[in-house]
Amino acid sequence: MVSRRVLQFFSAPFLAFLFCSAAQAQKALRNDEVSVGGFYQFTSNASGNGITDTTTTSVGGEASFRHSFHWYLGYEASYDYSRFTEYYTGQTFGYQHNLHVFNGSYYVHGPKALGLQPFAVAGISAVVFSPSLNGGQNVPYQIRPGANFGAGVDYPLLTSNFGLRFQYRGLFYEAPDFGVTKLTTGSYRLTSEPLAGLYVRF
Repeated sequence: MVSRRVLQFFSAPFLAFLFCSAAQAQKALRNDEVSVGGFYQFTSNASGNGITDTTTTSVGGEASFRHSFHWYLGYEASYDYSRFTEYYTGQTFGYQHNLHVFNGSYYVHGPKALGLQPFAVAGISAVVFSPSLNGGQNVPYQIRPGANFGAGVDYPLLTSNFGLRFQYRGLFYEAPDFGVTKLTTGSYRLTSEPLAGLYVRF
């Protein structure tokens, strides 16, 4: 009996702390949302200096965090990953790499219609080309600045705090050359990512 009372005495403040922490976390995450999704990736050709760079298509994944400071306006931080191969004119082998993209964007929400809430995003990106061990032809990694833009819709499921997201994101940047002259096109290209995923809103 005594031990039970002692346990209750010490556990009560602990439980109160947990409830308060949960409430503070919910308050801190107010107007925030997280999402994960998968996308199909395809990229336009880049030509210059007598060289044409073509790529394979691939699939990838994205994770994002959003914060709304107005009902219609906010910012987004996201990370994209995919892997594909570059093929250059005159080169026997392709250059396979992991593509890591770090995006910082503003986004705007439109008014809801037919249960859908449209949105658009635009911002800047850091595009990291990391050659794979087996197919990267021993070239070094490379980082390019980029611009991202896109649009999509959110479709709530059962509650407004959880649902499906369908989105198109475009990424505009200079084609990689990995610091090798024979791979340099000096041209810009567009990578497209139609995406489907889930979001949770706090």
